[in-house]
Amino acid sequence: MSNMNAMLKSPLVQQDNWQGVLRRASELVAPVWPLDEWIAVNPFWGMRQMPIHRADELLAKRGGFSMLMPAEFYREARAGGRICDTDLQASIDELGAGGDIGFYEQWLSRRSSLEDTAKVSTLDVFEPQRSGVRPVAEAVRGQVAGVCARFFDARQSQWMTSADGGDLFSYWLRSSREDRALDGRTGIRGARKRLLDVPQNLSEALPIVVSALGLTERELESVAHSLLLRINGWASWCRGVDWREGLENRASDRCGELLAVLLVWELVGLGCSTPEQRALWHKARSRARQPLDDSHPDGLWVWHRAYEAGYQRRLWRVLTASPVPGSEGAASETDVQAVFCIDVRSEVLRRHLEEVYPSVRTLGFAGFFGLPLTYRALGPLQPSRHLPGLLPAYMELVDTLGSLGDDAAESRRLDQGEVTRSSVRKAKYGSLSTFTLVETTGLAWAWKLVRDSLKQGHSATDEAATVRMTAGQLVHRHNGKVLSDQEKAALVAGMLRGMSLTRDFAPLVAFVGHGSHTDNNPNAAGLNCGACGGRSGAVSARLAAELFNDPGVRRALEEEQIVIPEQTWAVAAEHCTVTDEVTVLDAHHVPDTHADRLRQLQAGFERAACGARAERATVLKLNGMADQPLKEALETRTRDWSEVRPEWGLANNAAILFAPRARTRGRDLGGRVFLHDYDPEQDQDGVILEALLAAPMVVANWINLQYMASVTVPEVYGSGNKLLHSVVGGNLGVVEGTGADLRIGLPLQSVHDGTCWRHEPLRLTVLVDAPRARITTALQRQSDAAALVNNHWVLLYRLCDGGVERYESGQWKVVEST
Repeated sequence: MSNMNAMLKSPLVQQDNWQGVLRRASELVAPVWPLDEWIAVNPFWGMRQMPIHRADELLAKRGGFSMLMPAEFYREARAGGRICDTDLQASIDELGAGGDIGFYEQWLSRRSSLEDTAKVSTLDVFEPQRSGVRPVAEAVRGQVAGVCARFFDARQSQWMTSADGGDLFSYWLRSSREDRALDGRTGIRGARKRLLDVPQNLSEALPIVVSALGLTERELESVAHSLLLRINGWASWCRGVDWREGLENRASDRCGELLAVLLVWELVGLGCSTPEQRALWHKARSRARQPLDDSHPDGLWVWHRAYEAGYQRRLWRVLTASPVPGSEGAASETDVQAVFCIDVRSEVLRRHLEEVYPSVRTLGFAGFFGLPLTYRALGPLQPSRHLPGLLPAYMELVDTLGSLGDDAAESRRLDQGEVTRSSVRKAKYGSLSTFTLVETTGLAWAWKLVRDSLKQGHSATDEAATVRMTAGQLVHRHNGKVLSDQEKAALVAGMLRGMSLTRDFAPLVAFVGHGSHTDNNPNAAGLNCGACGGRSGAVSARLAAELFNDPGVRRALEEEQIVIPEQTWAVAAEHCTVTDEVTVLDAHHVPDTHADRLRQLQAGFERAACGARAERATVLKLNGMADQPLKEALETRTRDWSEVRPEWGLANNAAILFAPRARTRGRDLGGRVFLHDYDPEQDQDGVILEALLAAPMVVANWINLQYMASVTVPEVYGSGNKLLHSVVGGNLGVVEGTGADLRIGLPLQSVHDGTCWRHEPLRLTVLVDAPRARITTALQRQSDAAALVNNHWVLLYRLCDGGVERYESGQWKVVEST
């Protein structure tokens, strides 16, 4: 490696093709978000432009795993009646797979586990130098992961070496050169010496490394993607950094820097290997040259599609059945319109609310209510994003007490509190004070240990009631200027059109956000509102109500052809998804003229919560309890620091429906369907539908495949056992046990109850109530939505008067008729 520049002879390097190859490999990895704003992400997002069964083949070849369940899962589903002959035949016909039911039953009985074909790294040929030592490839992965943890940690570690704002590659190279135990730590003799010859500058080092490896374009992409999959947690984190910087129009290539580190290790392995080891690597490398056999789906896809067809068969039966008597509501007029987030947990509460309060009309809309904002509270905390991870924030909601002097005084008070907490944290982790602090202050913390052990503390209701007790000012993020009434009205008009609520307003409108209040839970954001960036939807709900009630906004709305009656008033509320309690925020601002309706709504919320709790009790293993002890048990879960399953979150999500609520009112959808209101009569040009497919459908797809992958490939796309988690970097993520790679996705306890899976791994079924041509045109205008549909990452259907139709390659086929 002493004369590295002499290696620049590869045609791949001379043609500069390698840069695009490495960029493509990096883009195959999906981004992730930090713990405090964790959102569900489709881990296969980077492969959305290829058919799903081809992506599965790619992952099998490069990662050694399938995105489907093992054969035994489908054998059990078949034996238990979960997959019937009708489902299997429908799958065979839809996929054009050939063969009959008997053929696939025999095929499934012979199916064995997936062969590991992913050993294409030069480090795979090294044998451990002594027994009991982990493989070299694993040791190197641990070394890289450890450096990543130090580089990205800006908060937690007290004994770290600063990254000084440089790039990850330079930081890793410098750290590795300074590590005199590197050879022993990785099991590669001479590794540290060879790193001394690598240029410190990434732009100089990478072309030399690529040339020296001598890989073709196909081989380089395959090897690069395979290497990233081996350290998928940190690769996903780097992609998340790049994604978020891109939303702010800032350049970032952290994933490319990580890939450069991995490729340098490949070159080190090649240089330190024996001729026999190099021969083994060249043999394994030949696999990367082999094209994918994606001419038809693997037989396991036939069974998986049959498994999905079984759920859809039951869903069609519910949707196409005769209306439930009385489900349209007994009242002649609508007293209240309650807008809920489309989150599947809202379906249960909405159904029970409509049952006990017939004069309410519930609607579904994304939980950030179309307000793309960050929220800046008084004090030292950084602004928090309250919008989907797909979108940039254009506005900022700034809290104020009414004057600059009062704001400054309150911020100083909060700043001082944070300084005190920070000092305690530093003392806890300081090398000289760790033991003395415990000795001198241990008893002072005894009360907290006792309180936590007795599950005492703030209730969910208390937490919800304290959300944004100050007023807020809405400003542009880029210049800090306050939004005009016309700009605010444009936001409200987009929100109301998006939920098909532009006329016939009820006297009382409620915007209901949701949040999950739990203690000692690093994964808490994953139970909150994904549309609000993994935070409670209360802030967005309150702002929506404030804008709706603003007289200036209402006057400006008239120019948008939306007239809100003077007697209509909006309130905000938060639904706690652990207890199903709904807390009305700012109830003291409601005019006396609406006090009775508000009391009726609150009573309806209380009765609906009883029904929702009873429905959820069985899956929480609390069935058989009366409501009061059940409510107390659920409230205890919010404060119990040892509870690993405070609720089931969005487990078992399976479908999203864009239609008027009248299509589903009174129908039990089992808390499995995202319900977004859409009135096709108010969207003749299809603009609203286009926006729904581009945003809510994509977000639901992210949630759906995050849950699916956490079940089917938990070792790669799940975060493992909660009991073994350690938080990294304050809020970067978690590692499991002594592992070094960042664990992404959902913990095992979020999808498994200790006996069986609580989430059925199904692709998202998308149902739209709209004319055929309108749906097709909307897809043509939205490339990402079209890629998800055409490549079968989601399954698109049309709900029509005659039943249900399936979309396939631009054609519609009847699958259920009434």
